[in-house]
Amino acid sequence: MESTTCSNTIGTADGVSAWSMSDDQLTTALLDNATQLNQLQGRQLELIREADARNLAVTAGAANTAQWVAGVLRVPSAEAGAMVKLASHLHADLPATARALAEGEISVPHARVISRVVTMLPSHIATPELRSEVEATLLKNAATFDPKVLGKVGNRLLETVAPDLADQVLELKLKQEEASAERDRFLRMTFDTTSGTWRVTARLPKVVGERLKLVLDPLAAPQPGPDGRDTRLPEQRNVDALDEACRRLLAEKLVPSHGGNPTQLVVTVTQTGGRTLHTGIELSRKLVDQLMCEADRAFLVKPDDQPGRVTLLTDTQQRLFQGKLRRLLELRDGGCAFPGCDRPPGWCHAHHVVPWSKGGPTTRDNGVLLCGYHHRLIHQGAWQVRIALDGLPEFLPPDWIDPHQQPLRNHRLTLACLPLSGLRTAYGPVWKGE
Repeated sequence: MESTTCSNTIGTADGVSAWSMSDDQLTTALLDNATQLNQLQGRQLELIREADARNLAVTAGAANTAQWVAGVLRVPSAEAGAMVKLASHLHADLPATARALAEGEISVPHARVISRVVTMLPSHIATPELRSEVEATLLKNAATFDPKVLGKVGNRLLETVAPDLADQVLELKLKQEEASAERDRFLRMTFDTTSGTWRVTARLPKVVGERLKLVLDPLAAPQPGPDGRDTRLPEQRNVDALDEACRRLLAEKLVPSHGGNPTQLVVTVTQTGGRTLHTGIELSRKLVDQLMCEADRAFLVKPDDQPGRVTLLTDTQQRLFQGKLRRLLELRDGGCAFPGCDRPPGWCHAHHVVPWSKGGPTTRDNGVLLCGYHHRLIHQGAWQVRIALDGLPEFLPPDWIDPHQQPLRNHRLTLACLPLSGLRTAYGPVWKGE
């Protein structure tokens, strides 16, 4: 019986294993491989154009050549459509580019850039001579630049070959891009019940995206954490910045009313301990306590077996740090009171040291200013905050940071604090959670 063997020389050149090559041989083999790959892809486009010319799609029962190519090559339909379009353009209008690709001198991405730039030329000025000059110039630059840089060269090419038309072509390109962005804009929000998170996908026009970036950038600036550095990833800082921007919009009542009432975040708490948003999303007790720091109202749904009986809780005492009381906290703390943080007062939440829901009063000695980042950190429970006898807030690190849990203060408060002789070790309320 005739035997067969399986070659193990995949990734080699001329049957020589890559690991056995010298550095120069490896470099040469890689360049040869790239040339061969370019040639094969050029050949592929040539075959696609011929199949399109013969209308093989109809014979095969496909709606068009792109659909046929997608099925034959098992590639996404969008990619197949781009291949058919490029193959047709190379054959009809870009013979020099087609030859360069067939010889392996350029790649398909290079050819796509050249096709795009030539197509961008306005029809009333795109003479055969101008097209050929543009194509030749791009092919010359393709020998030096990668496709991305070549695209930038192409965007400014008319400044060289037809300076008087450069602005006109660029303006047309920008108008087309902006019209496409306006037509295709979207923002989609979906709540993932498995992970308990919102998934947001969007495509924004350039000005909308720029406005959003302008809003988020200052709010997303790094903030010093417990060890003096911000351990959040840039993407996490952007999420926190978006949260802060939305909180300010709602707090300042800059959002139109909803159903005749001010637009606000509503948390419903039941006697049996249920805590949900108006959309039915459940919250932990820790997160509710954090929201209660600046909540305007709370709703209590009486017994779970009678969900229709809703009682609005009205506070007999002031719950929010507003007016003069808020001003007192701003004058005392000067911004976020957490050690090392320099967030200004306007960026801060007023936090109850002992939570309002646990009987903590809304007083100067039970309040402290915290930025959004450090507000969340305190509610996580590892760090604790208290008001010292001198009336200034200080923070106790967790034992895994400091086994002795020596109190720390923000440098602003340290500088503002005058030495007090005979000061007793006494403090105001400290909330350690449940």
